[in-house]
Amino acid sequence: MSYINKSVSINGTEKDFIKAFANELTSADSRITCETDIDAEFANEDSSHIITIIFNVNNCYKIKLIMGYAINAATNRYGICRIVNGVPYTSADLALSTYSTISAVITRTFNFMLISNDNAIAILFGGYNRTLPNTYDYNLISYHEQDFNIIACGTNTIASKSEFIRTDENHKGEIYKTTNRLLYSRDENVEIIEIKPLVQNNIVVHDMKSVYDCSNVLAGNILIIDSNKYFAIDSNTLIKIKE
Repeated sequence: MSYINKSVSINGTEKDFIKAFANELTSADSRITCETDIDAEFANEDSSHIITIIFNVNNCYKIKLIMGYAINAATNRYGICRIVNGVPYTSADLALSTYSTISAVITRTFNFMLISNDNAIAILFGGYNRTLPNTYDYNLISYHEQDFNIIACGTNTIASKSEFIRTDENHKGEIYKTTNRLLYSRDENVEIIEIKPLVQNNIVVHDMKSVYDCSNVLAGNILIIDSNKYFAIDSNTLIKIKE
């Protein structure tokens, strides 16, 4: 659990690249696992088959990578989406190279950034032409306590400012939003409150741990406050980085 900003770039076949990317993503946090047999996916002899790779994030939600075209066609991108409570949501495209077939030996690249601690996992994804955290294609943040698990996603928005969906069996599908309490600047100083409230109908119903409210900061920056390291997931929210 940490802060990782990784460019996965492999000169080889598409299977070589996807296996390397899956290995890097699952190695970044032990709570992320790959559910797909990648060798079997690429060995599929059905010409209409579309390669699909599934990652499980802490048994809270899934990330699906899906090839842009059928297995025998040239492609230059994968779609990425989240599956929450069994439902797939809006996808984005990750560009990996110029158009090529899966057997072509070329350089393919994906970028990802992961920021995590015991309670929170934030992931940013970008194609080969993105520079994280300044430009990206897809971002997610999930929060985890015993019997309290939620996930938010953003394509054209920052995930932490989007709606969080709960995935626990007894409260499945409940919606939460964060609220900001420190909407001002303090010159060079940063004020923090060591919780981040979640609201429903403007009523605070839960406080997130290790995700903090803060006065105005520049999103995407790493801050050091009282010897602790934080990542600004948005302009008023910090994720404490567990070293």
